[in-house]
Amino acid sequence: MKTSSETVQDSLQKVYFDDSIATRVLAKIILEDILLEEIGFGLKVDDLEEKIIGIEQSIVDKSNETDLTDLSGGKANELFENMELYYFVLGVAWEHRNTKSPDEANLLRKLRNRLGITHCQHRILEAKLGKYPKPNNELHTRSEIRDVRNVLQRHGLMFQIKDEKGDYYDILPEELAEVMRKLFNKNMRTDGYRIMLGYKLFRRKDTLKSILKTAKVATRPNERNMELVEKILLYIQPYDCLACFNTDELHDWCLEMDLPVSGTKDQRIERLIGYYDTMQIRNADEADDERKIWYDVFEALACRDRQLLRAEGVIDKDLEIEAKFEKATEYLFEKHLNHKPLNQPGTNRPDGLLSFKDMYIMWDNKSKEAPAEVDLNSHLNQFHGYMQSSNKHVPIFLVIAPGFAEISESVAVRYASENIGRNIVLITAAELKSLAEEWSSDANKKKDEPFPLGLLARSGRFRRESLGSLF
Repeated sequence: MKTSSETVQDSLQKVYFDDSIATRVLAKIILEDILLEEIGFGLKVDDLEEKIIGIEQSIVDKSNETDLTDLSGGKANELFENMELYYFVLGVAWEHRNTKSPDEANLLRKLRNRLGITHCQHRILEAKLGKYPKPNNELHTRSEIRDVRNVLQRHGLMFQIKDEKGDYYDILPEELAEVMRKLFNKNMRTDGYRIMLGYKLFRRKDTLKSILKTAKVATRPNERNMELVEKILLYIQPYDCLACFNTDELHDWCLEMDLPVSGTKDQRIERLIGYYDTMQIRNADEADDERKIWYDVFEALACRDRQLLRAEGVIDKDLEIEAKFEKATEYLFEKHLNHKPLNQPGTNRPDGLLSFKDMYIMWDNKSKEAPAEVDLNSHLNQFHGYMQSSNKHVPIFLVIAPGFAEISESVAVRYASENIGRNIVLITAAELKSLAEEWSSDANKKKDEPFPLGLLARSGRFRRESLGSLF
């Protein structure tokens, strides 16, 4: 007679090594990345689907922001060599067709375990190849997500309930969730672990490095505390992290948290794990984001209206205008159009960069006083240079300004004819803000989804009417 653990393990094997890549990818996200991280192990169906899309996009973004050196903590360590080898093998697995068989997936999993590469790193490397979450870094659709949710329900790995308001939730019953946590060796939610790592014992760099050294995780001399904490989250289980402290330190920690202090070291560790496991990080209040203030005067920043900007307390010096115009644009994309701008190293770069499937979208802000008309000719070589030096294709380059000289339209169209597949889109600050607020309005049932950036792929002046109905 099979135990409940064996039954769950058999069902997980079926979905984690299903013939369908969508099932393999989405099942892991739904169960491990979302439901097991929720207090109560459940989430409203619509929220679950939005989280899945957000997680997939964040992995694509991460792949565009990091290289193998970043992922391995430097070139002068064994992990970097292992990661180079794994990246090569992963590329070979995808080489001849846009799919991986369950057997190939299983072999890759065994290779990861042997080389000390996490599943999170695997996802990022696969995205760097343009194969995650689907070929060409396409995100899964809600229809595909629903199909996989049905598969999980058929295998008894997830259940759906309806509350008194008529809302549907996907849940893991507590007994099932606890079995899964043991199988996945997941003894604390990530939020709780992150909160725990904010405790005062983790403020010393020497302590963080000692914990990582005990786990044989390489570090660099110049790494900041926050980078070391991220490595602990990635590589070290909470129990092993706490085991690095002595009994007196754990005694005082439990005392400070009003937890029982008696018992063995293991018992104190278990109490601390149970305490932090119930904690969840809440999103910061949007009112605390100073970029919102700059977004509110977006058009005034674009046309460098010093009088208004000073009266509103937005600037003290003229030099602040361009930087705050850029930051307000980041806020617009992130909070209204649901596309988080990528971090960019160096100085010779556009003002903004977004992931777009296996490509990039770039933008540049050009503020200008009255008559407030930007001539594309004056900046074309600059924009061309950004696109030429990009390691990925750039199908859309947005120029955001208060207005444009009439000649700019024909310059953008001519550029597209000479550089097939590149569209320079001229959009005013007023037009972009209007589009952002239209998308994020309560009238749009899709407002929590990413705006379909491909709609902007038309050279020359942006014209809202050409997009038709957005929702």
